[in-house]
Amino acid sequence: MPQVFRPRRLFAFAASLALLLGLLGCSSGSAASQEAAADVPPEYAQLYAAARAEGRVKVYMVLVPPVVEALKKGFEQKYPGVTLDAVRLTDPEMLPRVDAELGTEQGTADLLLNTSVAWLRKHGAQNAWAAADRSPLANGASGYDPEAWFDATHKMYEVGAALITFAWNTDLVPGGIRDYPDLLDPALKGKLGVNQLSSGQATDFYTWLEQTFGTEYYEGLAAMNPRIYEATAPIVAALGAGEIAAANWASPQLVEDARKKGAPIDYALSPKGSFAARGFAVLNAKAKAPNAAQLFLDYLLSAEGQRIAWQHGSSVLNPPPEGVLTTQD
Repeated sequence: MPQVFRPRRLFAFAASLALLLGLLGCSSGSAASQEAAADVPPEYAQLYAAARAEGRVKVYMVLVPPVVEALKKGFEQKYPGVTLDAVRLTDPEMLPRVDAELGTEQGTADLLLNTSVAWLRKHGAQNAWAAADRSPLANGASGYDPEAWFDATHKMYEVGAALITFAWNTDLVPGGIRDYPDLLDPALKGKLGVNQLSSGQATDFYTWLEQTFGTEYYEGLAAMNPRIYEATAPIVAALGAGEIAAANWASPQLVEDARKKGAPIDYALSPKGSFAARGFAVLNAKAKAPNAAQLFLDYLLSAEGQRIAWQHGSSVLNPPPEGVLTTQD
């Protein structure tokens, strides 16, 4: 079993004093905010007081907009007095933007949540990121295991993953799909949607398919005369419209959203595992709000943050919180 580290206990008097000083320094806040601040556990008192002094934190995230908004709402409710400037950016948008910003005096966001591992490691090797030395959860409290999920060399915290799996139109495939080999059913020939091999993640996905189900499966997939789509959203839309009957690439988050709007689609996870776009959080080594950034990272690693971020994905906590689809294992 993975080793679980326990947070260091802080002396009650020192924690109370730090909290008092933080509240005095933010006396302009509302009475409700100050009352909420008093409920912060002692181990968070100093970090929260420092974050309140900074006032706000800027975060770039690749998560879908509804999740970004939910994280902002949850964080600001839990830590009143600290505003989360959440900016949703896709990888193609974030990477060049951050590359340019890191070379300026203004710098980039205080924290980034991204899935491009090689890009993150490149900047980590150049000391662009910092360790979260004041976050209890990032250092092993609760169910987060830094020995498993923290890349100390590149200062990268793995925080969860968005899953990619197969899906189908329930009107056209009433019996459903149990696993990836079912997609090779001759009845689906010409009616199967696949993701275009045009990104690093797509390359990794098809490599995983071949390694998991064999080269024969990979070749059989090509023989299905599939329809090729550039991204996940068009695939889910095509499934809902009946343009295709099944697909090898779909996001549970998007499928669930489409189902709520009445689309006849469903998904399942393979018994042999699922492909995941792993999410990493990194702290800007030159952050303007380093304490607020660590406080947000801690929130992201909490049971509440994991439920919001990865409700239809996988959590890094062990045991996982109720309300997430699966675990990072």
